[in-house]
Amino acid sequence: MDDKTKALVFGAIRVGVGAGLVAAPGFAGRVWVGPDADGPGAKVFARAIGARDVLLGARTIAAVRSAREARQWLVSGYAADAADVAATVIAWRNLTPARRVVMPLIAGAVGALGYIAGRTLD
Repeated sequence: MDDKTKALVFGAIRVGVGAGLVAAPGFAGRVWVGPDADGPGAKVFARAIGARDVLLGARTIAAVRSAREARQWLVSGYAADAADVAATVIAWRNLTPARRVVMPLIAGAVGALGYIAGRTLD
């Protein structure tokens, strides 16, 4: 798979995850934070993060033709993922042991993939 295809796939995955958070914030939020995600305030934040990811993914897809711009959107995406890891670590004591490990690993892995995709994009 060439670098542009990787960037397109990465952008599409980000759009899909974001759309899931926007469309089903309670369900998607529970995966990350547990039962507290069912509250109306938590759903607002889940939708906001989802909208952020839809935008980052859509802009990445749109920018693939311009490698420099696409790289910048990929960098923005992995910076957002790093912020998600930090937010999870800050909330550490309020999360289940599994979420303490799994969610930073997922966000970190996605961020690393975005970094790699951006670094190798011509």
